Amino acid sequence: ELQARGVVNIIHSMGKLHWSVWKGIDVQLVGDLQERATATAGDFDPQGIANLVHSIAKMGIGMDAALLEAMQGRATVRAGDFKPQDVSSVMWALAKMGVKMDEQLLEAMQQRARAAVGHFKPQEVSNLFWALEKMGIKTPDSALLEAMQERARETARDFEPQGVSNLLQAFAKMGVTVNGDLLEAMQRQARVRAGDFRAQGVA
Repeated sequence: ELQARGVVNIIHSMGKLHWSVWKGIDVQLVGDLQERATATAGDFDPQGIANLVHSIAKMGIGMDAALLEAMQGRATVRAGDFKPQDVSSVMWALAKMGVKMDEQLLEAMQQRARAAVGHFKPQEVSNLFWALEKMGIKTPDSALLEAMQERARETARDFEPQGVSNLLQAFAKMGVTVNGDLLEAMQRQARVRAGDFRAQGVA
């Protein structure tokens, strides 16, 4: 029988293909894979969880309720082993699918992000706060917010224009008061990369 890694590999490969290729996607296949993932949820490692939910979100096919519950539960149990990319991917994917995140998982992901803040890359920082804003989280963990603002300031010169835009827009919509040093660093990066901003990022 297909095991957890095999399920992830198939769905991840599907997710990496451009969505238009999968207009005729086999709904039965997707359903069978999700059912199998639910049955083997206890064998999923952090990267497997992240790849699975991210790929499903990317394909826009939705995750069935049983699998969603199983993956959120498994992610909560393994949260302490998540890498920054895993945290960012899971948060982004659940927000993209419009999922109301389990409170225990939300707390576990924020705790893990705090612990690993020094390893977060710019895109992972911006994706994290984009996800929190999309989920309607108006008051993220204060320690996380402070630490992530500092991390964003430290890595400001590596932010892509979309990352600058997403981060500042998320903070604005959440009503976050941006640290003065971070704001200055983001403005400096925006000036450097001004020619690369798209209209949506400027507005």
